[in-house]
Amino acid sequence: MNIEVKVSSSNQIKDLALNHACATHPLFSYLQHNTLNVCQVAAMLRNYDAHAAVLRRLLLKAATLMPEAAVGYVLENVRNEYGNGDYSKAHQWQLTNLASLAGVGDDQFNNTKIEAGTKKFIQQATKYYDPRPASSAGFMRAAVSAGAITATEILALEEFKALQVAFRPFNLEHHIWFDHINVEAEHTNESIQLAEYFIEKHNARKAVEHGLYGVLEANMSLYDGLLNALTKNST
Repeated sequence: MNIEVKVSSSNQIKDLALNHACATHPLFSYLQHNTLNVCQVAAMLRNYDAHAAVLRRLLLKAATLMPEAAVGYVLENVRNEYGNGDYSKAHQWQLTNLASLAGVGDDQFNNTKIEAGTKKFIQQATKYYDPRPASSAGFMRAAVSAGAITATEILALEEFKALQVAFRPFNLEHHIWFDHINVEAEHTNESIQLAEYFIEKHNARKAVEHGLYGVLEANMSLYDGLLNALTKNST
């Protein structure tokens, strides 16, 4: 299914993402209006971690695709994900520490099922973060990847706003993991600049749109998985 979209400015890029169905997925309302139990926290964070771990590796691959002039837009994001030089402060440690403080044991966390929606997201997103020449629809691979990164960063900000609300009953809304709200705001601006670089310097508008829309669609699968993890552990 080909959907024509027009991207010509940072506002339009952001509007495209926030007007997509994934931005109003029922997951967001659930997180904001329900008090979670420990089993739900374990299931949700385990699935969030599974997708985020893959995205970190994909981000590294995406950086290798970039023209030198565009690498700088990606590397700050990579460095932050891995702890800014101190791996003990990497985002994955922050997530598992949050789970622990919410009462989730290590075995409970590690043995939690990865949902079908989460797995489907990983399969879908990989095609846009690391597009192969044979499957990139003839588009500039780096530009497709730039669109994918942009979609992730815009929606990540919305995710963390909702997640922070969900952890208020645990008195964990100020945990270091929620610094993402500030960090992702910065990365969103960088990723939009990355997308605009390819649109303006490489005339690669359609390639950017291809990656952007592809990951927005993939997010529907991810949010289905996260919501399923929550609802089936609600009692």
